[in-house]
Amino acid sequence: MEYRISVIVPVYGVEKFLDYCIESIVNQTYKNLEIILVDDGSPDNCPKMCDEWAIRDKRIKTVHRKNGGLSCARNTGLSIATGDYISFVDSDDWIDPITYSNSLELIQKYNSDVIQYNYALTKNESYVAKQIVEKIKIYENKDIIQNYLEESTISGSYSMCRILAKKELFKDLLFREGKINEDIDFKYKLLSKAKRMIVSNQIYYYYRQGNETTSSGGLKKNDFDLYESANILWELAKNEEYGSIRRLAKLKKNRTAFSLLSKIAIWGFRDNTLNKSEIITNLTKEHRKNLFSLIFSPMPFSRKICAVLLAININCLKVPMKILIKLNLTKV
Repeated sequence: MEYRISVIVPVYGVEKFLDYCIESIVNQTYKNLEIILVDDGSPDNCPKMCDEWAIRDKRIKTVHRKNGGLSCARNTGLSIATGDYISFVDSDDWIDPITYSNSLELIQKYNSDVIQYNYALTKNESYVAKQIVEKIKIYENKDIIQNYLEESTISGSYSMCRILAKKELFKDLLFREGKINEDIDFKYKLLSKAKRMIVSNQIYYYYRQGNETTSSGGLKKNDFDLYESANILWELAKNEEYGSIRRLAKLKKNRTAFSLLSKIAIWGFRDNTLNKSEIITNLTKEHRKNLFSLIFSPMPFSRKICAVLLAININCLKVPMKILIKLNLTKV
């Protein structure tokens, strides 16, 4: 049986990058795809581009909707997806040509419900990850959630774009609309339904850096949605029998101020209506309170150094962060 994969692509304000993204999907070595382009009321040329792609490739469906944000667009895509497996790709990113063929092969080989692959952060479309010997890790039941929280603590990535999962896992699940950082709790709920998950070290997903439609850029008001996501994650995990799951969920909650302060140190503020000095003062106070839990966490050593510098003063981190940006280590 040849399984169908539904690839959901929310589209907004990315006319410079959209063709490259879609090309990376239509040129997959695995051909049985349903590609759903959800135009989220994009004000540029994206709606027309989506329609043109739908004419060029019969596997593509285009949906036009009033702007509601990433979560609304993803939910729209989920509501019409007919595939056996679901994948998400952000419209300014791209994927490796063998992403779905290799992922589906591994899912079948290991009788898995979901696979997670690795990613790279880059500004360069010609960048291709170095070939490495593939290593597969297998997780089952509660170990899936423990790995998700632990790996996310280390990498800083909670993204839904790095997985291919059985459609049945998405039943009765919706992304919280009108919010950002919605992947954090959605992915927890999704993986809680899985019986087996495999994790590959191969880089198949490429995040484009430096595009203002993505999560990069200065702090804005809705970045504080991160607190809501972290609190929901804690509520989901606080009664888990695995103490390690509870500790990692609590760590995410404790890490929120650090993440927001780091964003300010890297990019500054995008929303000029925010009280900058008050926000920095309050976040720094909270971060200092949680510093020791971060120092003794699974976070990489480089981020622990950043945490200490931030606790001293936000200005102490600005130069190191410029270095980390060049090293692609800025997901905090």
